[in-house]
Amino acid sequence: MWMPLWFFALLNVLSAPSLALESDQQQPLYLEADDAELDEKRAISVYKGHVLIRQGTLEIRADQVTIYHREDRHPERIVALGTPATYRQDLEGERQPLRAQAQRMEYLTAKDAIILIGQAVVYQGKDSFRNDRIVYDRAKGQVKAGEQVQGKERVRILLHPTQ
Repeated sequence: MWMPLWFFALLNVLSAPSLALESDQQQPLYLEADDAELDEKRAISVYKGHVLIRQGTLEIRADQVTIYHREDRHPERIVALGTPATYRQDLEGERQPLRAQAQRMEYLTAKDAIILIGQAVVYQGKDSFRNDRIVYDRAKGQVKAGEQVQGKERVRILLHPTQ
């Protein structure tokens, strides 16, 4: 059976292990916002207004970020809201960073996965991957969208020819 060249390029992009830089996890975490509220009883911290989170090459910008902490005070889940909230991080072996944006981003630390909800887009170089719900598994370097992650819209992919 004949398959078009773009089909193989798509498989390569979606299954290639483009992992985040390991060195980022050893870097200090920097956070800034216009307002911060820490609630130790509920183990939640909320940051509002031009929120910036940076750790190594990882950068998240949002209007509001809520961090749900475990008992040991480490983050369990991070929720970023924005118009849009943005994510950027360099990848091992890639010249251009992975970029993403959505109205809501949820980072699940145990799974090392980011769920993008609402006008979600993932960019790698000039290529883009769009849906109303995208799951980016950072550990495996996989991007999933559409019905398998409860997306309601059709997946839209734009791949530019390699030069």
